[in-house]
Amino acid sequence: MRVVVTGLGAVSPFGRGADALWSGLLAGRSGVRRLEGLNLDGQEVNFGGQVQGFDPSDLLEAKQIKRLDRFSQFAITATAEALASAGLPPRFSGAAAESTATIIGSGLGGAVTIFEQAAIFAERGPSRISPFLVPAAIGNMAAGETAIHFGAQGPSFGAVSACATAGHAIGEAYEMIRRGDAERAIAGGTEAALHPVVIAGFNNMRALSRSASTANGGDPAAASRPFDTARDGFVMAEGAGVLLLERLDLALARGATPLAEIVGYGASADAAHITLPSPGGYGAVRAARRALEKAGRRGADIDHINAHATSTPEGDKAELDALRTILTDSADADAARVAAERAAPRATITATKSAIGHTLGAAGALGAIATIRAMRDGRVHPTLNLEHPDPLIGNLDIVRGAAREQQVRLALVNAFGFGGQNAALLLAAWEGR
Repeated sequence: MRVVVTGLGAVSPFGRGADALWSGLLAGRSGVRRLEGLNLDGQEVNFGGQVQGFDPSDLLEAKQIKRLDRFSQFAITATAEALASAGLPPRFSGAAAESTATIIGSGLGGAVTIFEQAAIFAERGPSRISPFLVPAAIGNMAAGETAIHFGAQGPSFGAVSACATAGHAIGEAYEMIRRGDAERAIAGGTEAALHPVVIAGFNNMRALSRSASTANGGDPAAASRPFDTARDGFVMAEGAGVLLLERLDLALARGATPLAEIVGYGASADAAHITLPSPGGYGAVRAARRALEKAGRRGADIDHINAHATSTPEGDKAELDALRTILTDSADADAARVAAERAAPRATITATKSAIGHTLGAAGALGAIATIRAMRDGRVHPTLNLEHPDPLIGNLDIVRGAAREQQVRLALVNAFGFGGQNAALLLAAWEGR
C-alpha cells in the first residue's frame, strides 16, 4: 500500500501557513526574538520562537477560542490549511469521515493552561478553577478537538514522545494507512508551551541557549547554532505542522496531485539516558535504517537530510556521527569516518531549528514540510548561524549561507526526543509514477 502526502499546513514563528514558513526559511531569516507578553523577570532566557499575532477567529468562535488551549488552536489551524491545500472539503462526512484518522501529538500538551490554573488555585482557591481545565490541557486534545472540528471519525490519538512526537505521529499514521485501518490521515504535531515555568525548567537543566540573554546583550536571532562550535543549547519555540496523508490510489482517483510519498518510517529507543543521546547516535542510526529497509533503499541513496539539530553540544555531536554512519552504510561511527574520508557523502543537510527554534512536539512535522517544499521547489534552505563549523562535520555537506538549488528525490527527516526516543521518516519526491 503506497501512501502519499497531498496537503500541508503550518503555524510557525514566521506566521500562519506553510508558505510563510517556507519563504522565511528560504530567505535565511530568523523567527527567534525577544518574547512578548510573558513575565520573565529574573530569568536568564527571555527569547524564543514565538507565534505573534495569531488569530484563529476565522475558524473558531469566541467561546471555542476561550476554552481551547493554544496548542489545540494551532493544530486546528494547520489542519484547515492542509485540507484546503489537498483539495478536500472543510469537513468530512459519510464513508470519508469514517476512514479518516487523526494522529496529532504534543510533547507538553496544554502546559500553559495547567500553570495558569494552578496560579488561580493558589491565589483564589479551588472554586475558581475552570471546568475546562482538564479537556483543554490533556495531551490528546489536539487530536480530539481536530477530529471533532473536521468530522474525522477514524482512529484518533495523540502521540507523546517529547521532540520525536510529530515524527512518530506521521510515521504511525503512515503505517495505519498501509495496514488498512484508515484511507487517509491528518497527522503531525503541535506545541504552545512558552511559559515562564517551562522556560525555567528547561533552563535549569542546562538545555537552553543562554547566549542571547539580556544579561550578555546577545542577538536572539543568532542563539540557535546547530553544528557550530559556539552552540550552547536549544531555543524554545512554538507552532504546529500537519500533513494530510492518503492512499495513493484514492488520491489519484479524486484528481489530487501528490506532493511527496512516504516510503519508510523507523523508530527506536536509545535506552541509555533520559536526555543525552546514545554514544555514536546509534539509536538514530537504527531508526533510519529501519526506514530505509522498508523502502528497499540504502543510506547512500539519500539526497537530503532535515536534521534534528537542536543546537545542543552533545545532541548535535551524536547526530553528526549518526548521519555519517547512515550515509556511508557503515557498521559504526568509526567505520563511517574511514568511509567518509574516501568519498564524501553526497547528501545535503539542513537544520530548520536554526531559523525557527525548537518547536518540541511539532518539530518533526515542520521539518517534514520544509523537506517536501524543498522537493517541490528544487531548493534547500540554509542552516543559519553556522559560522564556526564543528570539526566533527568533516566533509558532510551542510547547506549554509544561502539557499541552494538541488533536486531532492529521497530525503530523511530526523526527530529525536528526551527519553531516548527516535523517529525517522523517509520521503520520496513525487514524479508521477
